[in-house]
Amino acid sequence: MYAPHTEYLFRLAGIGPGMTVVDVGCGPGDVTRLLARMVGQSGFVTGIDIDPAMLRAAARDTAAAGLGNVSFRQATLPDVPVEQSVDALVGRLILMHLDEPAAAVRLMARHVRPRGIICFQDVSITESRTVPPLPLVGQCLDWLTAAFLAGGREPDFGDRLPAILRAVGFPAPHVAATVPAGGPESLNYAHLAAGVAMLLPVIEASGAARRDNVAIETLPSRLRKEALAAAGTLYSAELIGAWAQTPPVDPDAREMIAPAL
Repeated sequence: MYAPHTEYLFRLAGIGPGMTVVDVGCGPGDVTRLLARMVGQSGFVTGIDIDPAMLRAAARDTAAAGLGNVSFRQATLPDVPVEQSVDALVGRLILMHLDEPAAAVRLMARHVRPRGIICFQDVSITESRTVPPLPLVGQCLDWLTAAFLAGGREPDFGDRLPAILRAVGFPAPHVAATVPAGGPESLNYAHLAAGVAMLLPVIEASGAARRDNVAIETLPSRLRKEALAAAGTLYSAELIGAWAQTPPVDPDAREMIAPAL
């Protein structure tokens, strides 16, 4: 569901054939594989994640896709275990999970060559809506917002990306927003139910709902029924992308990449 929106962002940022790219917080490798296709066989992509199980799944699915221009490495951000400067460093839905995102970006940016690309994408959950308004969808969005807040994370973290890049030392970052949307038969409703299922323990801990109130087993079918009855369109969480170009300085002059925070 996110893939075309992420590809759109990367193309706006200038990622293309022949580039070397690092995908930080790569998880199961969806973005990594997207990048591998974008850069082609003359380029190379390195996916980095903390979770070895995720990396095993990423490597398996990447091999099955026949993509040979990819490697995966385990590390805890902001550590980026690459030996040479790369053309671009990107991350989707990762900065929201870091306690000090600006400091992390500043350290990770040191691995990007002069005039290279820094690009991140995150969500703004409270911008989600349906046309017409659907009560069950609205309840799910309230639960997700409560879970993010209870977990100490911002439900609209994507809105912070431009300010984070400015704080790192990029004075005029570019910004783009896209919204995955669809009707009752689209992935959007299933994706919403999956998000509630994933965060159900946090939703319960926040006091926003009890498991029996959520009735997660029937939630997907109830969402679809509601959407079908109203011919509803779900505009999912807004995807905010921000990107910038590193300064044209010697890569060893790393203090020039960004001011101290």
